[in-house]
Amino acid sequence: MSTGRFILSVVVAFVIYSVFYMGLMAFLFLDVYLSNAHMFRPEAEGMALYGMLGHLVQTIIVVALFNMAVASNCIKTAAKFGLLMGGYLAATDFTMYMGLKMSLTPLPYSIVIHLAVGMIVGVVLAKLYVPSGEAAPADA
Repeated sequence: MSTGRFILSVVVAFVIYSVFYMGLMAFLFLDVYLSNAHMFRPEAEGMALYGMLGHLVQTIIVVALFNMAVASNCIKTAAKFGLLMGGYLAATDFTMYMGLKMSLTPLPYSIVIHLAVGMIVGVVLAKLYVPSGEAAPADA
């Protein structure tokens, strides 16, 4: 995969993650996630940018792993990869929820969201994937 296509994949995946996570966790299921509002940092601390940078690094790693492990435009394989990545993120959340004194109410929502968004990102990465040495389709 070319560098340009890799960067495009990172940007598209980052936008998908951001839209779905913000849309689902900060809007649609906000009341569920507010059960842990006491754990959130105040906006005045200005840490949100660092959180977004962390998500960007995670996205770069997901795209790099996709290119190393999947390297295909097969939708079924990509969906399985996305499910695996979603499972990894869900397991990370599970560990955090078990290690901190927080309400477990959002945990099932987080698990389902991670799995679903992971599959979506995997499928989109497959659609964006062009093997090295091949020209990108004209309609891509």
